[in-house]
Amino acid sequence: MNHKKLLFVYNPVSGKGLIRSKLPYIIEKLSELGTVTVIPTKGKGDATRSAAELMADFDMVVCSGGDGTLNEITTGYMSVPKEDRKPCAYIPAGTVNDFATSLGISKNIIKCVDGIAHSRVFPYDIGEFNERYFNYVAGFGAFTEVSYSTPQNFKNLFGKAAYIMEGVRQIPKIKSLHVRITTPEKVVEDDFVYGMICNTFSVGGLLKIDEDSVELDDGKFEAIMIKTPTNAVDFQETVNDLILSKTDSRRLVYLRSNDFIIESKSSLPWTLDGEFGGKTKKAHIINHERAIDFLKP
Repeated sequence: MNHKKLLFVYNPVSGKGLIRSKLPYIIEKLSELGTVTVIPTKGKGDATRSAAELMADFDMVVCSGGDGTLNEITTGYMSVPKEDRKPCAYIPAGTVNDFATSLGISKNIIKCVDGIAHSRVFPYDIGEFNERYFNYVAGFGAFTEVSYSTPQNFKNLFGKAAYIMEGVRQIPKIKSLHVRITTPEKVVEDDFVYGMICNTFSVGGLLKIDEDSVELDDGKFEAIMIKTPTNAVDFQETVNDLILSKTDSRRLVYLRSNDFIIESKSSLPWTLDGEFGGKTKKAHIINHERAIDFLKP
């Protein structure tokens, strides 16, 4: 790479805060590519403002943190005209990092930073949810609260297991939701316990999606809706179908589209990339094809 001006935005408290001990190495390696300006986030919205207001002065944005930090960076990017958006390198430093998994980015901070100089640009699809943005998943129903209700210190101590423990705690709260899903291709109405619209191979580090059925830059999202189990046996078989990624299961509704309208009579709480996305009776989700150039190994 030629000498560049790099903006490095990082969240010092993501994951176990391990990035703090790696900062000298990260900055040294990034300095080999050009001049680095370093901005630690201090609160909610800082990453968004940094990307939106400072991007024009740099050749590349490097961000480090968890999925929440990446979501903020993405929100900043989407406020900039597409032709003015600079390439973005992501250094995962959160607890799960589903986005990194899908792009094949190493979760080892040292390996990830070492690979930036040899990465290629990958134009990634971005989702819009009622004028908010998400990188890889918008979900409602059972367990959607797990990611944003699990305390940060609990995540730091137990890692991925923290999400599992919080999920088990919420099993008694599972409710059946009557939902209508409208796409340009199809309309589905049924009772569900969970639904997600995603652009990823992995959700929560646990639910896997067949990589042969997903393209991250094709202008389409995959939707998986889990029908309400009728009894304990049905529940267990539903879990098995999810583990085996059986998208043709009669217990699931699987859709692919660039435009979804999700409606219900009562307000549904949503999660966007692991952060609380608000409650709404109607969610309009659209795909912005190849919206951001992320660096991919």
